Amino acid sequence: MTTTTSGPITLEDLRAALDGRDLPGAELTVEPYESALADYALLAPAEDSDHAHPLWLLVIALRGMGITVDELCDRAGKREHDTLLFGNCGLAQHRPLRAGHRVRTTASVGPVSRKESRGGGYLDFVTVTVVVHDLTEPGDGPVGTVTEGFIFKRGA
Repeated sequence: MTTTTSGPITLEDLRAALDGRDLPGAELTVEPYESALADYALLAPAEDSDHAHPLWLLVIALRGMGITVDELCDRAGKREHDTLLFGNCGLAQHRPLRAGHRVRTTASVGPVSRKESRGGGYLDFVTVTVVVHDLTEPGDGPVGTVTEGFIFKRGA
């Protein structure tokens, strides 16, 4: 990847570094105590089940890319004065995420695109899709899919 001190990474280099790439993914567990704490903090209604709050899909997606957000920034050629923004986020939950169950995530990047901003800089859009699979009860397909949009605001 090519970055210069005078300008942002080229779109071609950004696409070569990220577009169409699979990320390592991860294996994770939402522990029952974590689920209970989140339910309390989110004022979720009390229920007698092991279902984790749907917001856990987003947490699992961020933890389950297999790389940190800082590593994603490095791969995207983020400079010190560039700004990372969290853009659109889509959560599609197909069945309950269950506290105490081991999940496996698969993650991939794409598409990657660029728009010129009014101020003469660039907005680079990097989409990461994370699919969450329950390893404890594989069942019928994934628990859910999370599509995360990362926006890199780059100065001129």
